[in-house]
Amino acid sequence: MPSRSPQPFICGRRTLVPPPLVTTALGVAAADPSTQDTDRYAADDVYTVLVCTLQLHRGPLHHSALLNLRGPEAGTVWAVWREDVDPCLALVFPDCPARSDGEACSEFAGHPGAHSWDLTDPPHQLRFAPQIPPPQPPGRPRLPDGRLLPATTRFHRPTTNRNPAP
Repeated sequence: MPSRSPQPFICGRRTLVPPPLVTTALGVAAADPSTQDTDRYAADDVYTVLVCTLQLHRGPLHHSALLNLRGPEAGTVWAVWREDVDPCLALVFPDCPARSDGEACSEFAGHPGAHSWDLTDPPHQLRFAPQIPPPQPPGRPRLPDGRLLPATTRFHRPTTNRNPAP
């Protein structure tokens, strides 16, 4: 019995959508020539979390659907971002025309790597690795390793006078 090779993983890099990118996506959607007068988009139509769904890659650039445009040939607004930098670029890309058994690829036309039906999510521990930092409680500083300082910790300057008066 031949063994089936495992499906390749998606990149899975995640980041939150900053509020200025929502405004940018809505502006890009409104300026798209395929948008009809009846197609009005609201902030609720924009995704709140970006997930790079391209095949696992080593490059610093990530792509995620940001806003699905309405219409058969409308395409999608995609966010492009670099690792460790807030996403700020929104572009309209046409949808990938590839189909398999009636299922359309959910990526953009000309995307690198495999089509979406050939990819799978990474294992749980990789998918939710520290890519979205947990929210910090107000007023509680963190150590460089991410641990919260105890509320009783006080920082003080030494009171030793190194230059005593003559």
